Amino acid sequence: MLAFRLTGRPDSRMPLYLYGVGTQEEKGLHRPDGFPVYQLFMARGGGGRFNIAGRAAFVIEAGQLFVLEPGIAHEYIPHPKTNGELAYIGIGGDATASVLQAAGMVRREACTVSGFDVMWSRMTDLWKALDPGKMSMWSTSALVYQFILELAQVTSPEAASASLAAEPKIRRSFTGVDSAVQESSMPGMQLHSDAGMDGLNRAIALMQAHYQDDLLFKHVADAAGYSVQHLNRLFHQHYGVTGHQYMQRWRLHKGLEWMNEHPQASVKEAAENVGMEVNYFIRMYKREFGETPGKGVKQRNQLKLEQSVGSTPQHWPESAGGGLRHKN
Repeated sequence: MLAFRLTGRPDSRMPLYLYGVGTQEEKGLHRPDGFPVYQLFMARGGGGRFNIAGRAAFVIEAGQLFVLEPGIAHEYIPHPKTNGELAYIGIGGDATASVLQAAGMVRREACTVSGFDVMWSRMTDLWKALDPGKMSMWSTSALVYQFILELAQVTSPEAASASLAAEPKIRRSFTGVDSAVQESSMPGMQLHSDAGMDGLNRAIALMQAHYQDDLLFKHVADAAGYSVQHLNRLFHQHYGVTGHQYMQRWRLHKGLEWMNEHPQASVKEAAENVGMEVNYFIRMYKREFGETPGKGVKQRNQLKLEQSVGSTPQHWPESAGGGLRHKN
């Protein structure tokens, strides 16, 4: 399994760039706000069902690929009792939509990839390209473009013809695009007015957007352009906690929200939905909120029945140590 890794802030002249890449073991994925950029999903073993807002549900099987546009609510439910991995590659930039559409890869269902193991290896090359100092972002962008072309040629003859016909036009866009890349805004992000806090703002945005992913703090620091030590100092200065603690507490509070919205779901499902192992989730949840997640859900459901009104989930309860407010 490859921990989810993110790139730094892209050059505004870059029409196509790697936003992030990683894999996860077969577990549920719930994204009510969608993803900031295009996602390419690849199923290696196992497989499961995608439920996408406004579309019919469909199944992705082992050896298949699916591309999803940004900002579309979706969830992934793996087949029961199967072992496998789901890779997800995030690609951003003004040219991403036209490149993927020209390559015939934006479809309403999954498609089979011939020579899947080879393309899985290409995906791991993208992951390794994010090693600090290994490749420039421009070089990684070219690698992403090549990855898309190779995928197009092993998904269908029609897609391969379309991608090759569009290749000269797409290549020209790499030298002639001047418009700035606009990244999707992250709801709930607490910005800092200091100009020197851009890296911390980016780290917060990435952590809040990717709390469900197997995202390591060192990879957040890489994407923010800071060392782990320096980014931790900034978190201590402004929030009184380490970066890892901030990310952990964000996951716990999102888990609380999710259980309020899904009162019949199991604690295991809640833990998986926020990217945590269930026993660790229960232990940290009790430390954060003073009760086990199961007990809390039961009490809130009983209160709803008594009052006949819905309770509003709280992001940072006062009972949980005052939350993660910005320190003045």
